[in-house]
Order: sequence, then structure tokens, then C-alpha cells
Amino acid sequence: MSGWKDRAAGLLREPLVHFLAAGALVFVVLSGRPPDAGERRIVVDEAVVTGIVNRYVQAFRRPPTPAELDGLISDHVRTEVYYREALRLGLDQDDEVVRKRMRNKMLAIAGAEAEAAQPSDADLQALLDKDPARYALPPRYTLEQRYIGADNAANRARAGADVAALNAGRTAGLAQEPLPLPGRFVDAPAFDLATQFGDDFAAALAKAPVGQWFGPVSSGFGLHVIRVEQRAQPPQPRLAEIRQRLENDWRAAAVRKAEDAHLKELLEGYDVVIERPE
Repeated sequence: MSGWKDRAAGLLREPLVHFLAAGALVFVVLSGRPPDAGERRIVVDEAVVTGIVNRYVQAFRRPPTPAELDGLISDHVRTEVYYREALRLGLDQDDEVVRKRMRNKMLAIAGAEAEAAQPSDADLQALLDKDPARYALPPRYTLEQRYIGADNAANRARAGADVAALNAGRTAGLAQEPLPLPGRFVDAPAFDLATQFGDDFAAALAKAPVGQWFGPVSSGFGLHVIRVEQRAQPPQPRLAEIRQRLENDWRAAAVRKAEDAHLKELLEGYDVVIERPE
């Protein structure tokens, strides 16, 4: 990364930075504190240019050309001018968008340490043991399906009649519409069936009786009648199989806990009065 710093320093010495005119625009940004709305001096030093270059490299995987850097620095100055003028005019006051952005920044500060923390295997296993149903793998199905056709009143009535006939062992005269999907699935994951037929179809499988024809069942194609031969629940997943999901949940909970603790600490310095309208 020192190469970008060297290049940024070199670019600063070249006559490529022709800033916005109109007023007193010179050099330097105040280190670490927000600009005073009345401050008339803007400093763009090596640290600022290096930050501009680094952000560009992160976004585009290459350093900016001299002309691009010239534009980026000009845009930085433009943003700084507008920001300070907006503060001078009080445009940040009573602005819900600004308030929410400031709130989000405070939340980011409060949760930064928790966001960077790494859970141990014991932490993740405890999370898995606490709520095993949350991390249970979806069931797998062996089933038959017969496509009836578009979802309308006539086909719903026909589906009901077909279910009664099939459960009574009568198949003669029962026609089904062509569908570019198999009529039988063996040990198919619920997710795969939802992908092919839609979420409503997959949800109906969870309620369907095993060993009997059932319907009508809606899908992205229309109406079906189905017979679930087997509904198999996979064993509880091991930590290694769902580590990333557990880590995400653990970290989200840690961040929420840190945010709540930070807010509680801040509230100790405030006198909150709530007056509800009568």
C-alpha cells in the first residue's frame, strides 16, 4: 500500500489539482473532528489524497489515473464546501434523514468491537444446542404428483374428485395434463421442490398426510394432486456443516447486545421526559 502513498504524494506535487474556485478554498482537513460550519480553510494533504486513492483502489482494483484523481479531489472539495455550507445554514437540523444516518453511525461505533469478535466452537455449539429447531435441515420427500391444469374452479372440483378416486384405488379414466417435470420424486429436498414448484407447493407437502392422495395443491404451474410416500427429517446438523450460519447469528446477537449496553450507558446522562397527548 506504500506504493499508493508514494504515487499520491507525487501526484500532489504535479499541477493537476485545479480546485473549485469561488471563495477561499485552500488546503487541509481537520484531523479527527467535524468541520466548523464557519471554518473557511479546507486542507487536502497527503493523508486525505491517500484515503481517496485507497477508496478508489478498493472499488475498482486499480489506482486512479492523474485525470481521475484530479476529478476525485475536486469532488472531495465540492463535498466539503457543500457540507460546511449546509451546516452553516442549519440544514442538518430537524432532518429525519440526517438524524437516522447519525443514529446508524453511532450504532456502528457501538457494535464495532462485537462485529470484529470471533466466537469459539463452544460458543457456536451452545447456540446450536439452545435452538436446534432453528438450524434443523429441511425434510426430504419421496412423492408422486399428478398435474391437473390451470388453477380454476373446474379444475379444483376435478382435483377433489381425482383424490377420492385415487384413494379408492380407481385410476381408470383419470387423465393428467402434461408437465415438463417428473411425476415422481425420490428423496428430494424440500428446497429443491420449492425451487421447481414454488413455495406454496412445498408448504403443502409439510401438511399432506403420508401414504394418501391429497389436493388440490397449488404450484407455479397450476393445480396438482400429490401423494407423499415418505417424509424424512434429516439428522441434526453438525457444527462444521453450518458454521457460517451460526457465526452470523452469534455475531448479530453480540452486536445487538453491545448496542443495547451502549445505549443504556448513554441514557444515564439524559433526563428523558415523555409527555403523551391526552
